[in-house]
Amino acid sequence: QENYGQLRLLHADNDKPLPKVYVKVYARYRDGRVEFYKDGYTDLRGRFDYSSLSTDDLAQVERFAVLVLSTDAGALVREVPPPKR
Repeated sequence: QENYGQLRLLHADNDKPLPKVYVKVYARYRDGRVEFYKDGYTDLRGRFDYSSLSTDDLAQVERFAVLVLSTDAGALVREVPPPKR
């Protein structure tokens, strides 16, 4: 599947979107730095754009670490590449 810099959260039991789930993203840059990148909540469709910022930082990102915290569905950490340009 193509990587567009978004994640979509669905409930494992019924495939319904998970809105209002907290997402925190850290970036590992090409020079080795690891820094906070972005955080927020999924929208009503269970989507969160983890890569878009109003800066040009994305060009220097090597990998993202994404933390997902849901009071109902638990927590999850995944490492993902930046989206293709």
